[in-house]
Amino acid sequence: MDYIGILLKFLGSFGLFIFGISLLSSGLQKTAGSRMKRILGNVSKNRFSGVLFGAGVTALIQSSTATTVMAVGFVNAGIIALPQIVGIIMGANVGTTTTAWLVSSVEWSHFFKPDAIGAVCAAFGALMLLFTKDKSKKNIAEVIVGFGVLFLGLSQMPAALKPLAELDAVRQMFVTMGANPFLGIIAGILVTVIIQSSTASIGILQSMAFAGMVPWNAAVYIVLGQNIGTCLTAILSSIGTTKNAKAAAYIHLVYNVIGAAIFCAAAMVYFSFWGKAFGETVISATEISIVHTGYNFAALLLLFPFGGLILKLSARMAGISGESETDETELAELDDNILETPSFALENSKKAISKLMSMMRANLVLGVDTFLTKNYRKISTLWINAEKIDKVNDKINSFLTKLFHEKLNTEQSTSASAFIHIVISLKRISNRTKGFAALTDSMREGNLTGACPEVEKLDEIYNQTMLCYDTMVKAFEEDDTDSINLTMNNADAIAELREEYKALHLTLTADADYNVEVGILYSEAARHLARIAHNMRSVVETMPHADNPDEEIAEAMARR
Repeated sequence: MDYIGILLKFLGSFGLFIFGISLLSSGLQKTAGSRMKRILGNVSKNRFSGVLFGAGVTALIQSSTATTVMAVGFVNAGIIALPQIVGIIMGANVGTTTTAWLVSSVEWSHFFKPDAIGAVCAAFGALMLLFTKDKSKKNIAEVIVGFGVLFLGLSQMPAALKPLAELDAVRQMFVTMGANPFLGIIAGILVTVIIQSSTASIGILQSMAFAGMVPWNAAVYIVLGQNIGTCLTAILSSIGTTKNAKAAAYIHLVYNVIGAAIFCAAAMVYFSFWGKAFGETVISATEISIVHTGYNFAALLLLFPFGGLILKLSARMAGISGESETDETELAELDDNILETPSFALENSKKAISKLMSMMRANLVLGVDTFLTKNYRKISTLWINAEKIDKVNDKINSFLTKLFHEKLNTEQSTSASAFIHIVISLKRISNRTKGFAALTDSMREGNLTGACPEVEKLDEIYNQTMLCYDTMVKAFEEDDTDSINLTMNNADAIAELREEYKALHLTLTADADYNVEVGILYSEAARHLARIAHNMRSVVETMPHADNPDEEIAEAMARR
């Protein structure tokens, strides 16, 4: 027997089959994925509706892995709560059964002749791809090509595998898997883990069934293993994420392992006592679809009431116990998994920038207070806070830069550009805040303890600066045009106050009793506040509702 020829034929047909699945899934995700992501992101807290959404999304994008990874990302980003994901994952397992029925339809549908339908779809879709320029039509063409290539591969795999069905070693291998459930489950897990797709793994099993190679008992155990193997991608996607996101991935694993364990035990009892002869009979591709669908629906009905327990067990595995710790610099909402959904990414970026503004305000208050009160013990706290702020700023900037290079519409591109410009201006404000630590250090090193007559004017500038800061935050968070204009007016007023301060300082230097060294430091503090106000003006000028938006943003971003 020409084993090399059989292997090459199988690999070629399998390559077509898995490439077809990939094209089909990719095209469907591009066509309906963003819509489904929005629905998934807004799913209600009702677990049953989560099941419906999970099943619907998976059926549309033809990938339970994509649905689960998407959900893990949304949990990590804080878009959906951890309890909501239980129903979504249960539904995703049901939704993924549609492809198996598509594959098995060649057995019972006269219309679906795989070689004919595959050739027609591949040719028609390829022509669409060549001659259409519309993006949405290209996505549809990709779906059609994927559908065709899938069937072309499917038409070749059974023929490539049929010679192996005559080998005693192959038959004995499946008999052994049927007699030893753990071997069957491990085989299903390994194949699914290697090719990273339970859909493709089921397709291989169905192709073997077309060739008459697979007994019932082995097929059941392999299907159970395939359901467990599909969990790996979600677990890998949760590496480096929050504990909630890890718990979401563990829910997928726990649910599938418990379901597989229960039905494996039931199958072992049945095939050992009542269905031994039946278990050794050859299974068809359609019957594999029935097993796959029946198992996932039965697991849903059996485990749905225990969703809360599955959630608790997964949370404990992820190390969640009681109140979860908080880290100001964590920014879990900026998860790379949501970059493909710009509306969510922009919304979460805005939340992160608001958080950054809050941290910066607190440090600005601390910086000015440390300087005015000469409380040298607070200098170290000021620097620690500044380091945290820089870390958060850099994370937001990095995330927004990645987002800007995604496929964005004009409005989203403008928003991403504006946010980057705002983050850069906030970085400058933070750097000016650090200046108060340096000024206080200079006072300590020079042992400067004298009072400064300009302190009242400095207080006036500081109060005006904080008012300006608060109106800037309101303008950003509420898209409030009045606050934008008020921030600009306040910034201009602070610039005038700074000029008045300079004139007062120059006048006082003529006084012999005036402490020039202290006066210079206070003058520098006034300059820091004026520059901070100037940067706050830059922030609001960048906002979409500003009267004078910065026209250089888009050009600057194009150069990045």
